[in-house]
Amino acid sequence: MKLEIPDAVADTTGFDDSEMLEFLSVCLYKAKKINGVQGGKILGTSEIEFHGLLEKYGQYVNYGIDDFQEEIDNLTDF
Repeated sequence: MKLEIPDAVADTTGFDDSEMLEFLSVCLYKAKKINGVQGGKILGTSEIEFHGLLEKYGQYVNYGIDDFQEEIDNLTDF
């Protein structure tokens, strides 16, 4: 997918191309439309690097009780 944002609109944000892509990725993550792995892929980084980027935009890793329970279940399978 290629997304084009008119320069007149993009200029109002004050973001350069990479910052715009970061912002879009973080917004999609915040809306729970993508996960950290997908966010990293959009930016060409790892999931860990993407999670580190979230702080720049005042966001946190989406990690709830269900995620915690899944990790416990996975550990007990060993």
